[in-house]
Amino acid sequence: MTDSLLSVRDLQVKFRLPAGAMTAVDGVSFDVKPGEVLGIVGESGSGKSQILFSLMGLLASNGTARGTASFQGQDLLALGPMALDSIRGVTLSMIFQDPMTSLNPYMRIGDQLAEGLRVHKGLSKAEAWKAAVAMLDRVRIPDAARRARHYPHEFSGGMRQRVMIAMALLVRPALLLADEPTTALDVTIQAQVLDLMAELGREIGTAIILVTHDLGVVARLCDRVIVLYGGRVMEEGEAEVLFASPAHPYSQGLLAATPRLEDALTKRLGTIPGTPRSGGAMLPGCPFAPRCTLKIPICDATRPPLIAIAPERLVSCHLTGAT
Repeated sequence: MTDSLLSVRDLQVKFRLPAGAMTAVDGVSFDVKPGEVLGIVGESGSGKSQILFSLMGLLASNGTARGTASFQGQDLLALGPMALDSIRGVTLSMIFQDPMTSLNPYMRIGDQLAEGLRVHKGLSKAEAWKAAVAMLDRVRIPDAARRARHYPHEFSGGMRQRVMIAMALLVRPALLLADEPTTALDVTIQAQVLDLMAELGREIGTAIILVTHDLGVVARLCDRVIVLYGGRVMEEGEAEVLFASPAHPYSQGLLAATPRLEDALTKRLGTIPGTPRSGGAMLPGCPFAPRCTLKIPICDATRPPLIAIAPERLVSCHLTGAT
């Protein structure tokens, strides 16, 4: 896509372990357009978070990333620490899964927000503090001017997540990476946080990559979805279309296992047999084959290509390719 803000090609993430190399992400490619919200879904261990960490240059010391990730004319995977520091927190921001461990417990909330503006935007201390308070108010922190002088432990989990959103969007980034941003929140607060991310994203024009295992979150926020399993893309397409007619057996299984209010009294939740694959050596065939009830002999032996079955719709399945 020539109009892509981010273009990732053949991303591979591996970790060196005592037992040998472990592949967490295996040849993933995707694009993100300006202002788009892309969801990456899959079970725990599918490689979702490692995609974000590789783009931010935050892999663990035993991890390596290969491939390309073109962002505003630069390959994120090829940049050194200093070059990445000039991008992170400026045009590329991230919301981490646990806000308590992401915030400095020894700094006031306002100082933590203002620091990024002073370092990256060159604002004075007074200007940065004023902008930080304004953003806290924007994310609906009550009595923002007073609360900006408080420390992270004085905020609830929902409020800390709002602070993380404020921090990530304060510099008006072109791309926001969100790693399970609502996992620890109750349903009411979760909905408020998601709506807030969408509202601010539209207002600022920020594109978002949202990593989650919650399909309800994706349905609420995302324009397009990537279904990931065993570090590989199983299916990709517009959220509305994919949810209405999932093409890959894994996508079908995920949706069948998602609770629906209208089916609460009439249907049992579906299950996917077997154990989720979490990294390991690369398999010659489809990583989902050991759990797939529809597999045929070729599924264990040959990796299915990711093919287009409709405009903006990709599926990696031998059964789909044969139809």
